[in-house]
Amino acid sequence: MKETQLREIAKCALCGEKIGHAGVPLFWRVRIERWGLKMDALRRQQGLTMVVGGHAVLAGVMGPDEDMAEKIFTMEITVCEICATNKRLPVMFMAEEHGSEEPEDEKR
Repeated sequence: MKETQLREIAKCALCGEKIGHAGVPLFWRVRIERWGLKMDALRRQQGLTMVVGGHAVLAGVMGPDEDMAEKIFTMEITVCEICATNKRLPVMFMAEEHGSEEPEDEKR
C-alpha cells in the first residue's frame, strides 16, 4: 500500500483514532457486504424442486441457474489492532455507524 492510500484509510472506523495509536503497527481492512435474497427466484427453484419430487439436486441441474441473492452494497473500513481484539460489535453496527457506503455500481 502506498503512502497516499494509507493516509486515506489511516483512521479506525470504530474508535476514531489513527491506526497505530497504541503502539501496535498493525491494522485490519474489513470488507462488509450486504446481500438480499431474491424471493421470486427462490420460489421458482422451490417450485421446480416440488415438480421433480423434492429432489433439490436434480432441480438445481434442470433449473435456469439464476442468481438467488443480490448484493445491496459493499464497503471497506479500517480497524486498528486494539479495536479488532477488544471490541465486540455486530457487523450491522459497523456497517451503519462507521465507514462510508459505496454503491455496487461504483465498485466495478
